[in-house]
Amino acid sequence: MSEAWTPARVIAHIFTSTSPTGSEPPEHMAWAVFEHGTAFFCTPREDLPVDASLDAVEQAARAALAELGPVYAGTPTADFGSKRLDAWFPDDPVYAVTFVHPGIVTVVIESVERDFAAGLLGRAARQKDHDAPVLVAVRNFRGEERSSA
Repeated sequence: MSEAWTPARVIAHIFTSTSPTGSEPPEHMAWAVFEHGTAFFCTPREDLPVDASLDAVEQAARAALAELGPVYAGTPTADFGSKRLDAWFPDDPVYAVTFVHPGIVTVVIESVERDFAAGLLGRAARQKDHDAPVLVAVRNFRGEERSSA
């Protein structure tokens, strides 16, 4: 591995760096990362304006994860898509696992044979974050940050 990536560092890198295709990051993006790698992210919206506090972003993250709910096999809550982020992290096994909620993703950093295996790991991590939602990093739209690391 080229760097010691964590889910919080992966999310920060993606939302604050020029993309591999040359696109600039969004001007205003807030996010929160939970202990097992599940992340909430969004641009400003009516209920979470650009001047939202860190506490407001934290509350929105907890609400989004609760809205997505627990994983129940055979239901949309268990559906996922997974993709290795090799354009962003060519030397590292970094995966994004997406769910039916557009603002929730789980970052998996592990060598696996197939994207599907990363998806299963991400889904299990999301369940852990749902059951015990411990935040390790929060950033608001103005770039203020709070972390437990």
